[in-house]
Amino acid sequence: MVSHNIIYREDEALEILKEISIHMFQNKDGSINQQVLGMYVNDLDGDRVLQREGKLLICRTIEEAQTL
Repeated sequence: MVSHNIIYREDEALEILKEISIHMFQNKDGSINQQVLGMYVNDLDGDRVLQREGKLLICRTIEEAQTL
């Protein structure tokens, strides 16, 4: 499988699984509903969330290949 939705952050390569508007997870006071976001990330099999330009990027860490 070839994916072009890869970003690099510090020493990690991350596959972007989904990009969604931040307002979808905001409470009335503007804070992020961490519990709902966490369930959403878990459903997508993600392990990282990044914020960029009013969007949340749901990502999965790309593991480095292990040599035998």
